[in-house]
Amino acid sequence: MPAHNRRTQAERSLETTTSILEATLSCILDKGLINTSTTEVARRAGVSRGALLHHYPVKEALMAEALRMLLHREIAAADDRAKSVVEENIDVDQFIDFVWERFSGDLYMVSMEFVNASRTDPKIREALIPVATEFNEAYGRVWERVTGSGDDPETRMRQKIEITAIMCLARGMATQTIWREEPELFRETIDYWKRLLKLARDARDKGLNI
Repeated sequence: MPAHNRRTQAERSLETTTSILEATLSCILDKGLINTSTTEVARRAGVSRGALLHHYPVKEALMAEALRMLLHREIAAADDRAKSVVEENIDVDQFIDFVWERFSGDLYMVSMEFVNASRTDPKIREALIPVATEFNEAYGRVWERVTGSGDDPETRMRQKIEITAIMCLARGMATQTIWREEPELFRETIDYWKRLLKLARDARDKGLNI
């Protein structure tokens, strides 16, 4: 008889936790973080509530790990797109388009739920700060790959400001999409930012201080 490969305990555990985290993100997207219960997450994941609590004894830990999984996926996607810039398959403008595309989708809608909850819930805020910091730092490293790394403090600060501005612009417009159906306006706003970035970079290349 053919031999059957049996999954290890670690593989089964990983499958269970992944299902739980996927169900958590799905529930948050559909119902919001406040209305997401461990009972509903367990039902969607197809596991018992006891199994869920075995892996995530408190809701804050579950929320933090769900957000970490989501953001790690986004970081991997951004890093992959950055490689395309380095390999000259796409340019910086196209990378900015990519950032807007990601932030105007489910990523932002889910992450906004975490931000709102963190404002009034100290436990959730404490659990999520390291995850959010990790995400922002990773996007900063991706932007350095896109624009070219520099060792001097001035260049690094400029790059940090640039990626922060891009992400804040994307987040702000993503918020607006909840009650504004003006995709062309948002598209033009992204293009406006691209032109400003290019003007600033060209000016610096010419030795102008702006």
